[in-house]
Order: sequence, then C-alpha cells, then structure tokens
Amino acid sequence: MMTKSSDKIVSTLAKYDRFVTSKELAQIIGVSPKTIYRSVTEINQKYHFPLIKSERGKGYILDYDQYLKLNGHFHEEQNLVVKSPIERRNEVITTLLFNAPLAVNINDVYEKYYVSAELIRQDLLAINNLLHKYNLNIQRHNNYVAVKGEEQQIRRAINSALVQSKAMNTESINDFASEFEDLSNYDNSFLTTQIDWIQKSLGTTIPYPYNVNIFSHLYVLIKRFRNGKVVKDTQQSDFADKCLQLRKENAKFWKISNDVIQNTADYIHRDIPEIESYYLLEYLISMRYNHDFAIDDEVSSDASKLADYYINGFQLSIHDPKVKALKGDLISHIRPMFNRLKNRIVIANKLLDDIKSEYQKLFDCLKRLSRQANDDGLLSWKISDDEIGFLTLYFAKYFEETSLNKRVLVMCASGVGTSKLLYAKIHRNFPELDLVGIVSKSDYESHYSQYVNVDLIVSTIPVSPRNNEQVILSSAMFNMQDRNRLSRYLDEHNVD
Repeated sequence: MMTKSSDKIVSTLAKYDRFVTSKELAQIIGVSPKTIYRSVTEINQKYHFPLIKSERGKGYILDYDQYLKLNGHFHEEQNLVVKSPIERRNEVITTLLFNAPLAVNINDVYEKYYVSAELIRQDLLAINNLLHKYNLNIQRHNNYVAVKGEEQQIRRAINSALVQSKAMNTESINDFASEFEDLSNYDNSFLTTQIDWIQKSLGTTIPYPYNVNIFSHLYVLIKRFRNGKVVKDTQQSDFADKCLQLRKENAKFWKISNDVIQNTADYIHRDIPEIESYYLLEYLISMRYNHDFAIDDEVSSDASKLADYYINGFQLSIHDPKVKALKGDLISHIRPMFNRLKNRIVIANKLLDDIKSEYQKLFDCLKRLSRQANDDGLLSWKISDDEIGFLTLYFAKYFEETSLNKRVLVMCASGVGTSKLLYAKIHRNFPELDLVGIVSKSDYESHYSQYVNVDLIVSTIPVSPRNNEQVILSSAMFNMQDRNRLSRYLDEHNVD
C-alpha cells in the first residue's frame, strides 16, 4: 500500500490544476522536500509511468487522466511498506473472527508479519479490548487463540473490521471482491449471481452501498460456516417474535432472502439455520428501495419529523418546491437508515473524506444537528460519520442545484447516489449543457441505443462510447480541476 506521505501527495495534487513546488507540498503535508522527492519517485516507479510529472523550476503536477483511471485501486497495493500496527491488528482480528470459536495457531497467523513475541502479546491485548464492546473475548492456551461470544456479535465485529480495512469503501462488487485474496473465482461467481438474482426478483438495481453490504454479508456467511463453528445464539428465542413480524410485513423480501440462503446452503453443502434468512432480510429491507416497500406509519412519521428538523436547522422554507423535493429525498433515505441503526447494520461511505474536505461546514452542521436530535428524542441512536456523510450529499445537492438548460449523459458505477451530486454540480457550472440523465455503466452498455443523441458523457469511471460520443472522466465531487478540464474540453470541441 502507499505510504501516508505518498497518499497525501497524490490527494493534494489532485486538488490543483497547476504545478505545485516541492516546498509548497512539503509545507502542506508536513514533511521535508527530500521526502517529497523520494515519495514521488516511489509512486512513479510503482505504476511504471509518470503519474506525477515534474518540471525544473515549476514543481509537480498530477496526470489527472491516469489518476482517475487508477482511482479506486490506488490504495490496494501491499508491497511498498510494512503494515501499520492498526492494519496488522485488523487483519488478525478478521482471521480470528472468521474462525471463531475455533482456536488458531497464533504463530501461523503472525508468520507473515515478522514481529516479536512481545509485539504479538501487545496486539492480542489491544484486540481483546477492541472486542469487548461486542461482548467478545479472546481465550489463549499456549500458542492457540480463540474468540468466544455470540454469533451475532461475531458477525458485527467482522463487519466493523471490514469497514475499518476500507474494503467496503468500493462502489462496485468487482472492486470489493478484488480486496480479498481468499475469495475464489467460484465463490465470487456464486455471490455475484445471487446479487443479480435479488436485483431481478426486485426489478431494480441495488445501489451502493447496499450492493457491497449484501455481497459482504453473504461472503462472511460462507466463510463463517466453512472456517468457524457457527453456534446458536442464546437470544434467538427472544428474536423469534420479531422475526415473525418482519416476515409478515415483508413477505416478498422474505421469500427472496429465504431462497438466497437456501441457494447458499446448497452451494457450500452445509445446513444453514433459518435465522440466517432473517439476518439477510434485515439487509434487504434496509435498502433504499421504494417499490412495494411497506414501512409503517410510525416510521414514516418519525422520518418526516427528523427531515423537518434538519431542514429547519438550515432555516429553509418548507414551502419552497425545491425544499419539498429535498424533504422527500431525505425521508426516502432516513426510513431505511432508521432500520439500519435499529439493527446495527454498518455501512461504509467511500466518499467520506472527500465530503468532509469539500463540504466541511455542511457536514459539521449536520453532525451537530444529529447530536441535538438525539438529545431531543428525535433520534434513538447516535449516527456515524458515514451516515452523516450520506445526508450531507442531499443538502449539497440542494445547495448546488440550479435550473436545467441544455445533450450530456452523467455516468457512474451504479447510476445513483453520488452521480446525482455530480449532475447538480454540472448544472450549476455549465447551464448551457443539456443533461439528459444519469445512468450506470452497465445500463448504458446494455441499452446504448437509447442514447444515440448524446454528444458527451461525463463519467466517474472509464467507459468505451458506443455511439461515437465524446467521453470525459471526472471525480465524483466535480472539484475545481474537473471543472477546468470540462471547460477546456468544451472550448476545444465546441460542444453545443
């Protein structure tokens, strides 16, 4: 993986549409100019081409086209530096949890890290402290270590570890799958088929982050039944009434969930208890999916009240049609968010760092309002920064949005979520363009004949045009450099 300074150099240069001197970079990042020079050399050697270009007397500039093509895979490389203690512990936690409650030889686990016995001891103490919040604990006998506790808590700890590892900060299933060396082609194909089948059954595309969450859930399920010994939770009997109620209220989702779990049982040749169908059901009904999605009036009312609370916090007029549209978007997001919080389902926001950087004041305001809502009884749970980041995007879209005017197609991996913000930002900065819609790459490739009149595609991912359109890559946040690039592109190609 990249060193911290290398990571910061690339992310800093991505914000500038000009050369930046080594002295400037050193001051921004907090390292010496020599470190800048050494890190730039390492980065370019790593990718076998000058990702960062340099000119004597001018400094450094990022090859933005290459950066956008690499973005999403930029942090995957593991060969440049030794893993940090946090990264090492996170990997060890994941290994122990997947095998729980069975014991593993700790020397085998740590063999690849080349660390001392004392450091292993310190790691296990730190890991045990981390697991305590899930009511889990480490038991050690000689060189063998095992994690003990309830199955639901083990799953939640695994999910948290995956979020911590940034594995879930990917927008597509393929990118997520590539994070795991132990995921075989057969397993990947099976899991992808199940996701496709869920989408077909629901008649919709599962958006990010729910596609990654469901894939991750099934991946963890398979590994737990293969590697560990899944035991019945002591609280399962108490959970029975809740399960029956969920099943009754979500009959369509229940059938899909039950079928997927049965498919999984057949695939791994294991008997999987019915409770697993309910766990998957919780993920399905947490999606931002509105067709045939029954949510009781109490949940809708609570979501509406929280949406009003946020809107009033920004002193917006609810009588404004755009504010009404914002409220509708917020309610559609908050209802499944309530379900996630209630069932302690964690989601990762891959754009969180960018959101904080681009909309720091907006993010901070929503975080403050969320704390106040919790204190005032409108929120029964504390909201994570990842969730607040998603809420920030809705308000960012509202504040960025301007009236439509004139043949550009906006594209991203899933066709939802961040592309809406990109759409709004292009509206604002280039009112002369006709933004004909938002589309996912897969939908475009399947139905390209519908876009024969498109002149230009602005995409967050590389795509080959099917109708001789022009394509320009952009980051999802559509920052200053993206705006300048699009402006130059339009001037050069005279798109009108």
